[in-house]
Amino acid sequence: MNKNRYFYPVSLSSTPKKYPVPLFSDKNQLEKELNRLGLKISIGGALKGGTVSQVYSGRLDHKKVVIKHVDNLIPFDPTEFFIDKNGLKTDVQVLKKLDKSKNIRVPKVIKVFFEINTIILEDLNESGFYLLNDKIILRELDVNSALTIGESLANLALESREWEKFITNESVEQSIYERGLELRLAYPNTQTEYLFLEKEFVSNNQYFCWPDGHPKNILINKKGECAFIDFGRSHWGDQHYMLPNFLAHIVIYYLAGYIEKELTRDYLLQCINTFKKIEPVDENIFCQYLAMEVLHRANGKWITGIETKEQKLALLKFGYTVFDEKIGSVDKLLKLLS
Repeated sequence: MNKNRYFYPVSLSSTPKKYPVPLFSDKNQLEKELNRLGLKISIGGALKGGTVSQVYSGRLDHKKVVIKHVDNLIPFDPTEFFIDKNGLKTDVQVLKKLDKSKNIRVPKVIKVFFEINTIILEDLNESGFYLLNDKIILRELDVNSALTIGESLANLALESREWEKFITNESVEQSIYERGLELRLAYPNTQTEYLFLEKEFVSNNQYFCWPDGHPKNILINKKGECAFIDFGRSHWGDQHYMLPNFLAHIVIYYLAGYIEKELTRDYLLQCINTFKKIEPVDENIFCQYLAMEVLHRANGKWITGIETKEQKLALLKFGYTVFDEKIGSVDKLLKLLS
């Protein structure tokens, strides 16, 4: 629903630009401001640093909480966008809608301060949850989480179709432009592969899409139950993107050596089959979206653990092969992984 459809051509990285100054230089300044606003809060260590946010542990009235502060993302090279801090408003709207869901778990919103772009959230670590990405890097991925994540992603697609549209910080055009950058670079003389997916992504924009549903934004517990976090970059777009976007990261970490082959195969099949019990899967689109995301992350962009030449070449080879050989079924995709 965001109407920012058009973008200026990429400018030289040496071109001087003026961007807003961050509100706070460190967490101590943030803590002082929250105290000034009437909270008895202390901020602890950083939990994670996202593309547009810093997330900290903390205590509010002696109870453990999570403090998330969102600021503008300042581009550091010509391929990057300036992303406005108002993505917090999108995040809060989605969290509040999903707080009523019986099928999708998210942290409860405790306090919101839009004037300083900060939100206080329930600490799900206190309920035994931890980041899925951490378990993958430790080579401790449990196949049971495939079932709950597949089910929750399908329910997110299903339930959000009942939502009335609201303004989002980012547009569907901006999202696919960013996530399809490496695909455009892979086929510079035709753009056929990218243009096909761009049309799918943009034209199917009547429903809510969470394009950031990857292991850094999904928590799990020992039972395999899952919770979703960080919806600030969501928009109205193709819901068919959400499942392959998540599973692309399972493929990425398999190819990079963090997940065993049989576990990867079982994980993909169980997640897809569970999803299909609620929502249909177009296997051709699934394979292409998945390969696009693998190419997008092939050099380790915004994810951990992709560092060596061998890892990067394995990801690039996989992505190219899906498009070059027109792999359009889950069965053929699994054979490629073998």
